[in-house]
Amino acid sequence: MFIHKSLSRSLRLAVMTLVAMTLSLSAWAQNISVSGTVTDKSGEPVIGAYVMVQGTTNGTSTDIDGKYQLNAPAKGTLEFTMVGMKTVTIPVNNRSVINAILEEDSEMLEEAVITAEFGLKRTARSVGSAVQNVKAQDIAESGRESFVTALQGRVAGMTVTSTGGAPGASTTVVLRSITSISGSNQPLYVIDGVPMNNSTFQPEAGGFANTDVVSSRNLDFASRGNDLNPEDIESMTVLKGAAAAALYGSDASNGAIIITTKKGAKGQGKVSYSNSLRWDKAYGYPEIQNKYANGMYGTTNYYSQSRFGGLYPEGIKLYDNIAAVLQTGFSQTHNISVEGGSDKVTVRGAASYLEQEGVVKTTDYTRLNITLSGKAEITKWLSFESNMSYASTTNTKSTKGGSGPLQKAVRWPMTDDMSDVFNPGSITMRMPGLYTDTDLLNPLYALYKNRNYDESERMMVNVSLNATPTENTFVRATLGWDSGIADYEYHVHPYYANPTSGSYGSGSYNLTKSQWLDKTVNVIAGYNNEWGKFTFNAQVG
Repeated sequence: MFIHKSLSRSLRLAVMTLVAMTLSLSAWAQNISVSGTVTDKSGEPVIGAYVMVQGTTNGTSTDIDGKYQLNAPAKGTLEFTMVGMKTVTIPVNNRSVINAILEEDSEMLEEAVITAEFGLKRTARSVGSAVQNVKAQDIAESGRESFVTALQGRVAGMTVTSTGGAPGASTTVVLRSITSISGSNQPLYVIDGVPMNNSTFQPEAGGFANTDVVSSRNLDFASRGNDLNPEDIESMTVLKGAAAAALYGSDASNGAIIITTKKGAKGQGKVSYSNSLRWDKAYGYPEIQNKYANGMYGTTNYYSQSRFGGLYPEGIKLYDNIAAVLQTGFSQTHNISVEGGSDKVTVRGAASYLEQEGVVKTTDYTRLNITLSGKAEITKWLSFESNMSYASTTNTKSTKGGSGPLQKAVRWPMTDDMSDVFNPGSITMRMPGLYTDTDLLNPLYALYKNRNYDESERMMVNVSLNATPTENTFVRATLGWDSGIADYEYHVHPYYANPTSGSYGSGSYNLTKSQWLDKTVNVIAGYNNEWGKFTFNAQVG
């Protein structure tokens, strides 16, 4: 009897313990929605910071305002990480709002040796500006066609905005915050000590002879930064804030992105090949209601475009006109490089080819890059390095915004098949059946018959001589040459208009040739020395 009671008591205790553990695990496993904002010490939002539930693979990134939202266990822990900043962990404790403040990892920055002004090597703490370094491996692994978009989420305080998902789309980069309403807010780009032309063609600023036909609001033109092959980059140093202007002048008042290109590695000759294939599918476009026809006050009127009327008749055929302007995009990239050398001389040659078809029909982008670079130690006190790169691009675009194909496809009536583009036996544009609204232009006709195209060729060359005449002194001379030519073509077919509007048969044609030649000569001399914990640097150039 005694043994029986003891076993019963032990059994009850074990069951109670198991129930308590189950309840505890259930409480821990219960997910709640957690949101918040991630900022730095100055209160600026940290864009692209990674927020993860500790011990899991569940995570998300902060948006342009530093905000995030994810589901997390009520008793779990959130981990906030960002390149160049200290990791922060915060317990959830049943809270639905958790904000985090990230601090720069000063210890890591103090020990880092970066490429600063005019290609000079310096420790990050001596630059006098907030600094962050990005490795070539991080850029290559992003799989992006442009090195600018590859920086998204990798640099604290950097906002990278693309004009759209179209091939060859231009990008805007803002470091920390906007400083000018009317002027440029983009940083200065520097390649091997030479400033790079990153301009974007502006048709309304005298770029086209007929300036009122199209503007950059309705048609995007690629940034010249897209010409650079990400595979040629060795590392990038991002100088943030106006303090960068002390190194490069007023052009760097919005910060600077300093790029060092690959010059080859010593050792036996090596041939490397890589490629990437990608398919793209559009998603997230507005859902179109398919219940009510056009009209007003509950009465169907197919000639009315401003309101909804009665229900569609049962069995009527409706068409997906948005899908008619879209396709599965495909892009392929092929990279090949040859490099080798000795302790004294290294050389690298590389070629890259990118071909991209967009998710909007007829849009595409191609880029061919050929580079030759190297460095040599001529004597113990004199060294030489050089880089030559050639880029050739073509870009077929579509209009965007209010003039874009998606906006017009949304307005096209679902009872009419928009893919039936032409009038029978003619090349004129067919208007939708049952409708006479003269604003309805078929976007497929625009994609097939209008032409928005540009092509460019560009050559960038830089040569640097580095001398150390005496101990602790140096002289660096850099010659840079950036030249290119681009043709921009925009034409509207005469039949892309309404007969009732009076413009039927009046098209337009714009063709512009743009050339640039930027020459740079930098000569800088300096003295560096250390006495214990004290350092002294002086430069003149």
